[in-house]
Amino acid sequence: MPHTNRRVFLRQYREGLPLLEDFGIEESEIAEVPAGHAVVKVDTLSMDAWIRTTLTPGSFHETAGLGTTIRALGVGQVVESADPALAVGDWVYGMLAAQTHALVPAASLTKLDLSNSLKPADYVGPLGLTTGLTAWAGLVAVAEVKAQDTVLVSGAAGAVGSMVVMLAKARGSRVIGIAGGPAKCQYLTEKLGADIAIDYKNADLAAEVAAAAPAGIDVFFDNVGGEILDVALANLAPADARIAICGAISQYSDLGNVRGPKNYLKLAERNAMMKGFVVTHYAARFPEAKAEIAGLMQEGKLDLPEHAVEGIDNFAEALLLLFAGGHTGNLLVRP
Repeated sequence: MPHTNRRVFLRQYREGLPLLEDFGIEESEIAEVPAGHAVVKVDTLSMDAWIRTTLTPGSFHETAGLGTTIRALGVGQVVESADPALAVGDWVYGMLAAQTHALVPAASLTKLDLSNSLKPADYVGPLGLTTGLTAWAGLVAVAEVKAQDTVLVSGAAGAVGSMVVMLAKARGSRVIGIAGGPAKCQYLTEKLGADIAIDYKNADLAAEVAAAAPAGIDVFFDNVGGEILDVALANLAPADARIAICGAISQYSDLGNVRGPKNYLKLAERNAMMKGFVVTHYAARFPEAKAEIAGLMQEGKLDLPEHAVEGIDNFAEALLLLFAGGHTGNLLVRP
């Protein structure tokens, strides 16, 4: 049977941050489902910083073609299937994109395990590839966090940053979160349990980090880059500090002029390590990550707050909200 799909597409490219006028919305009919494909009614989409890098030609993620549906990971329920691996009613995760109904190859979808009281939206949140699993991979697999480490997190009030704060606290670390504005700092300490929150918009960042970590930073989880990365480099522990480079949202609006760290020589001076990572490189450890995160959720020790935007027509507004840092926790769109 036909399915009406409403989608958000890229109308035009723009240097710098996109504007609402760069996106369009249209409806179409999915009249036929080819063999090996399924139609998924999209339930929840994850608003991730990497989406920004698909909107500019020459970026390090695949550039979206003009007229194509904006890429986004999400969860949804199968409403029609032409593949024996998926049945109507199955919940799945994958690249569903900014639309209400996704016609996608069944092989590109992951069937969700909803046992142990897990919800579909958990797979674009605490157990999501670009959220919880990314946080775990950077903190545990890359930075090898230990109990009693002093952990500094930039972009700490966002989805990945929030997960890093909670995972580090659960593993016995002392956590310093960096965020913008008093409300976000209050969120970090009162909701997530960070030991110290630093408001980079209203403080001397270098002085505040130095005061918060007088013995130095053992682990820095970086989501922002730019000046904050330089401050972290200047305040590393005397030996064996680890920096995990997850992202650099401060640089995504001008990828042709990315600012590198001026203080990188501190890595040699402090016998430190800085490593970038791609979460899928650690896929072999996903079962370990999911078991730890799900266990903490069931024990009531990990609860990732959601900021949900309703309606696919508001997808572009939600994306701009992400770039402006106008949310706390996990930013989602529910079509």
